[in-house]
Amino acid sequence: MMIRETVKEAMKLRNVKSKDLAEYVEVTKSTMSLFLNGKTNLGQEKIEKILDFLNIKLVITQ
Repeated sequence: MMIRETVKEAMKLRNVKSKDLAEYVEVTKSTMSLFLNGKTNLGQEKIEKILDFLNIKLVITQ
C-alpha cells in the first residue's frame, strides 16, 4: 500500500482533518491537499511527522 493511501485511511479512522495535519507538519493546507492527491511530494522529515502524528509505524519488507 502506498504511503498516501495509508495516511488518508488513518486520517479517516482517527477523524483527523487535513488542515490539522498540515498545521502540525508546518505546510499549507493546499500543500497537504496536493500531497494527499499525489500532485506533490513532501520531504522525508515532513513524512515522518505525518506518520508520527497519525501514529503509523512504517515497516519495510522485502
